[in-house]
Amino acid sequence: MFFILCVLAALISAMFVASVISTVTALRREQEEMKMLVERSRQF
Repeated sequence: MFFILCVLAALISAMFVASVISTVTALRREQEEMKMLVERSRQF
């Protein structure tokens, strides 16, 4: 029983870490896209 609870806790924590990593990568992509848009608007 204790082993099953440990495995479930490990899975939940792994999913949490994965969601945090995906959120951070998405934010970085948005920042890069905003920089590109700003550079394009400066060219015009």
